[in-house]
Amino acid sequence: MDRQDQAQLHVTQKEIQASLQIWNLAVISLLDIRHNLITQEEAVRSYFLPASAFVFTSGMAAVSLGDTRFHSERFGLFHGGKGASLSIYPLSHWLEYYLVFYKAREPVFNRLEFCRLMEKRNPFQQQYGFSPSNPLFFADQLKRLYERFNGMTALDLFYGKGVFYQFVSEVYSELEKGNVQVLKPDTILVAVRYLEEHYGEDISIQELCQMLGISYSHFHRSFKQKTGSSPQEYLIQRRLDAALILLETTSASLREIGIRCGLLDEQGLYRLVKKKTGMSPSAYRENLYTGMRDGVLQKKSSFSYNEGGLVSLDQLKEKGAIEMFKKIRSKAVIAAASSLMLMMTACSGAPVNTGSTTGSPTTAVANQTEETKGEQPLEEGTRTIQTVMGDVEVPANPKRVVVDYVIGDVVALGVTPLAVAKAEEGGSRTAFADKITESLNINSWDMEAEEIMALEPDLIILSFSKNSYEDLSKVAPTIYVPYGEMTTHDRVRFIGDVLNKQEEAETVLNNYNDKLSKAKESIKDAGLSEATVTIGQFSDEGNYIAGAKHAAGVVAYHEMGLKVPQKIQTEIIDKDQYWGNISLEVLEPFCGDYMISLGEVSNSLQSSPVWKSIPAIQKGRLGSLDTSITWYTDIMSSSALVDLITDNLLEADK
Repeated sequence: MDRQDQAQLHVTQKEIQASLQIWNLAVISLLDIRHNLITQEEAVRSYFLPASAFVFTSGMAAVSLGDTRFHSERFGLFHGGKGASLSIYPLSHWLEYYLVFYKAREPVFNRLEFCRLMEKRNPFQQQYGFSPSNPLFFADQLKRLYERFNGMTALDLFYGKGVFYQFVSEVYSELEKGNVQVLKPDTILVAVRYLEEHYGEDISIQELCQMLGISYSHFHRSFKQKTGSSPQEYLIQRRLDAALILLETTSASLREIGIRCGLLDEQGLYRLVKKKTGMSPSAYRENLYTGMRDGVLQKKSSFSYNEGGLVSLDQLKEKGAIEMFKKIRSKAVIAAASSLMLMMTACSGAPVNTGSTTGSPTTAVANQTEETKGEQPLEEGTRTIQTVMGDVEVPANPKRVVVDYVIGDVVALGVTPLAVAKAEEGGSRTAFADKITESLNINSWDMEAEEIMALEPDLIILSFSKNSYEDLSKVAPTIYVPYGEMTTHDRVRFIGDVLNKQEEAETVLNNYNDKLSKAKESIKDAGLSEATVTIGQFSDEGNYIAGAKHAAGVVAYHEMGLKVPQKIQTEIIDKDQYWGNISLEVLEPFCGDYMISLGEVSNSLQSSPVWKSIPAIQKGRLGSLDTSITWYTDIMSSSALVDLITDNLLEADK
């Protein structure tokens, strides 16, 4: 494959290993896969990738990633980061290509290690291209991936993710051969092109930085050095230039021009035009017209501008992130409609089975609102809710609710969300899984405005992703529930007020209080009231001990009143930490009379003499919890945790 590029970095074995470490640590979501056969007239031109992507071409083609151009005779494999400009030009009668979009997020565990590695390199933003030595493998994998991923069943999606990891593994096998050059994209040039193409849209410079994987301060400094102006100044000037052209060449109103150019504030546009030209927009237009009429100014040649001239010309049937996610969920439209019907008729799903041996109290939490539902008509209009972000006007009875993280709180109050942002991949085992089968699964730790906008929600409840609040509040009324800063009771009452489900909230909490009382009584009867308990993840990568702010720690230490080892109190809880990463050599003082593992303890750790010497291990007092439950702090997850923690202690005491 021939290459023409401005900046190249030869990939080294050390860099490959570091990139693979990052891939191993990251939480990867497969977003979409597209397949197309195109002719020369249907070339993809300047398509800005809405997510990190692999591109595979079959046939003679010229492919551009940013300013880097490749010439592929038969097969080509390429990778570009989110925001990179992609062009694909067939050099024969037709060309086949696949586009595989994915998203990488930082892990819940080993975050420090992940961030440390990402500071040095970001494999998800790297640009490279090569002719694979085993093209038929990639062609076959992508064909199977496309066929199964678009099946949209849970098994198909799971299968697709497995194939995707095999695909990435083979890509890095090719990179290890040493004849591939990884390209270092010019992020400022990418940003300039993005602003030129999208100036008419609502652009957040902070979001642009995140898209390019660069800090705001570094981006601002580098942008000004290269262009002579700040990113915001450049964007405003680009919008103003376009507005002046429209004033000269159309009879559109100032408001219409402002909307077209991304300047929704009519007065702001007025001030910009006056500052630039020394006259009001109407005077500027009249002066131009008078000059042309009186012959003072020569007739200008027609400006080759049209209303679509600054829109991406790619010929893909779906363009951008919104359409991409619409396609992903195309087969879930009926499910969304069913969800709305369920919310309006207040139907409940099947009970949640937590696997508890003490009955099914969690089912009571999930279904408790059935008794409180009456036949009164729904209240119309809006209400004002006081939040830490200020007063927010919300629908009196929201029907299209999008929620992240506190999913179980919303579901327990009798509301089936339109969509949920899941914090982890094992969602089928969460306490509220059976209650969100009709909800669209965004499957992302962060909620992005473009994605949510396509769902047309009437309320967004945001807990974990505070940085998204400003953007999401432009889409729909957005309520921020401070993560980890409210007690279970305060949070449920607050969300109950937001959803106009105050009575349901009290019923939920009364049931939860009853469950706590019974659990404490069972532990007391077993003589374990004074026993200390340690909860953590134990593995070769580290021993992460939960503090009193972690989901399991909140339930165990705050709500169930279990005793905490003194070392955890002083080294983790008193320091206001969620976790403490404790090396194996000094782990024993952090271990209580009973230990509960989040997930399985690795085999190598179990065979360690240090691990075997811990008193709780020697006495067989080690239980375990499914990490799917311990991801969340909502009332349904907490209710399930009360059962599971109680069961673990009573079982270990036998």
